[in-house]
Amino acid sequence: MTVIFKDLIEESLLKTSKFINNNKILVRYTSFLLVAVLALVISIVSCGIKIGYNVEYSGKNIAVVDDVSVFETAKDIVLTSLKGDNTHNVVSKPKFKLTVTSNDNLFDDQMVADAIIENTEEITFSSAITINGEVLAYGERSELKNLVSQALNKYYVEGATNTSTFVDEVNIEEGCCLKGEIKTIEQLGQLVNSLKVRTVSTVTTESAVKYSTKTVYTSTKERGYEKIKTKGVKGVKSETAVVETINGKETAKTVIARKVIKQPVQKVVVKGTASSYAKATATANARSQGFIHPMNRGDIKQVSAYWGDGRGHQAMDFSGNVGKPIFASKGGRVVEAGWDGAYGYMVVIDHGKGYKTRYAHASALCVKRGQLVTQGQQIAKLGNTGRSTGPHLHFEVIKNGVRVNPAPYIGY
Repeated sequence: MTVIFKDLIEESLLKTSKFINNNKILVRYTSFLLVAVLALVISIVSCGIKIGYNVEYSGKNIAVVDDVSVFETAKDIVLTSLKGDNTHNVVSKPKFKLTVTSNDNLFDDQMVADAIIENTEEITFSSAITINGEVLAYGERSELKNLVSQALNKYYVEGATNTSTFVDEVNIEEGCCLKGEIKTIEQLGQLVNSLKVRTVSTVTTESAVKYSTKTVYTSTKERGYEKIKTKGVKGVKSETAVVETINGKETAKTVIARKVIKQPVQKVVVKGTASSYAKATATANARSQGFIHPMNRGDIKQVSAYWGDGRGHQAMDFSGNVGKPIFASKGGRVVEAGWDGAYGYMVVIDHGKGYKTRYAHASALCVKRGQLVTQGQQIAKLGNTGRSTGPHLHFEVIKNGVRVNPAPYIGY
């Protein structure tokens, strides 16, 4: 523009000189004209006014540039941003018109690129989620941020200190894309949830500490006697570990601390070792009375209580399954058969010579009062009636109205 005005000034001076030579009367007016022209040129140059081009795009004037090449550079910026194979025809051709403008009104290539995006129907500004630098999907920035946050928090361990990162490099970037590439919230959710998430959690857990059992044997109690002297109580221990997972599946674990919070209490059990309180002479005398065991040995699970087991128990208990047969230890007459409170269903047989036997807690009775029975005859079925803590036979031997230890009478 400066060159144009320079040529104009030189031409004006030449013409003015010729005119002055031909018409010296107008010298004063010519000098005034020259000064005015010179002042105008200086004013235009100092204001930065120059020739430019209006860019008409999609029926709108979208920018002013000093050269048409600016549009081509801006177009390349847009197409590069779209990162697609079928985008070369998306940007339509512009029209350029000469115009007088100033440096302050000129658009650079990035400004023109933004104007192209704003005025192209198929293109829109958008956010993209990228994985290792490659676009995974386009969507609304707020939606992408929420989905990414949800994906990272999904595998947090409740009550632990957690940090999560994606296994790959995942970012949300600003850019533009074809409108048809914008994904719905459901589609974005599926894509984001497919990404691998590494979660590192510092977890403290508590678990039980088993108690040990100590057995104390005593010769003052019959074999089969067993009593818990001290109840066992489990302890509590804590473990702190750093656990790493990929999408919730554990991949590594490092224990960093262990601590016993509560010590366990040892269980103490007292067991009897005595075979019988009866002396040898008493045992021999008892065996001579001819009693037999009131149950089949194979039906007995265990001798669940001996005579004198520390709770005033004046009998022997044999545990077994409900319904197993109970036999008369010796022949005699049934003097009691029926329900008797704490004994439940029970039978008492009088064997003569001052001896009687009692069979308690039966589930069913097989004899009636007054009936004569023979040794080994079934008189009842094992049960759990009356005051009983489990299926068993409560067997008593009564001598002259006093209960005695049954053990020596039946071979214990």
